[in-house]
Amino acid sequence: MTAVDLPRWPRLGLGCARIGSFGNPASAAQSLALLRGAFDLGLRLFDTADIYGQGDSERLVGKALAGRRDGGVIVTKGGRLFSAKMRLLRPLKPLLRPFLALGGLSGAVTAQRAGEERMNWTPAHLVAALERSLRRLRTDRVDAFLLHSPPAEVLRQPETADVLARMVASGKALRAGAACDDLEQLEAALAMPYLDVLELPWSVLCAIAGTPQAAALDKRGITVIAREVIVQQPDVPAGVAVAKAMALPFVTTTLVGSGRIDRLRAIADQVGAGTRGGAGQERHRPGPGIPPVDRSARAGARHE
Repeated sequence: MTAVDLPRWPRLGLGCARIGSFGNPASAAQSLALLRGAFDLGLRLFDTADIYGQGDSERLVGKALAGRRDGGVIVTKGGRLFSAKMRLLRPLKPLLRPFLALGGLSGAVTAQRAGEERMNWTPAHLVAALERSLRRLRTDRVDAFLLHSPPAEVLRQPETADVLARMVASGKALRAGAACDDLEQLEAALAMPYLDVLELPWSVLCAIAGTPQAAALDKRGITVIAREVIVQQPDVPAGVAVAKAMALPFVTTTLVGSGRIDRLRAIADQVGAGTRGGAGQERHRPGPGIPPVDRSARAGARHE
């Protein structure tokens, strides 16, 4: 069996939380243009989740990467879900979005959406969520599957680490880990016997900089994705905010969430990363105990 060489992880990535959402006034065509433009700029890591845009974020990422999947890095997340009401509203988004924007109601819909979210961390649900994500993304594997802001007690359960390990062993997720919101979640994640990727907000990154936790991330070879680095530094210019996150020695990829290609280009130019041809990339460092992935485990790409 031949082990697959893991893809390079770009220093800059695109946060896709608003792609396809009610709160985003951009059409599907405009979102596709943004995703493809980001790829061409070198922002080739796409951070999405099954609940973003009621699944439309993953659908659009998959469509944008059609024909060049191997050049991109896809990170998706699972464990959270919408109510039946929010799922029923999804087909109406193209009709409702202009009226919501005109009436200034997008924020209200976003707040209601947050209130409608539910959680399911059972292994059966997580495995099924990954399968559904693969279909929406039109691919046979994701580069990383993350638990989507799980409570610390979920991370402490043995079956949580076990299901992540089984996902990687199947070849359907090349790496697995957790997106954490606070220090309690991070501490629980670091105690897991199986962990290779962490996604952390700027507030947590600042809290652990220069601490034994940061040293442990580097020693264990854990890939760290920095998020919310612009919104959590409101008084700092966007390019400077991104550069500060990239300067942290334990950060692998920093996410940018702008919906405008000109702003993405300006940030990429300012920080000197994410340029055409994949400049400024770092090879993903596999964590301890992570087995190589066999090509035979990837057969049969899924399409919608």
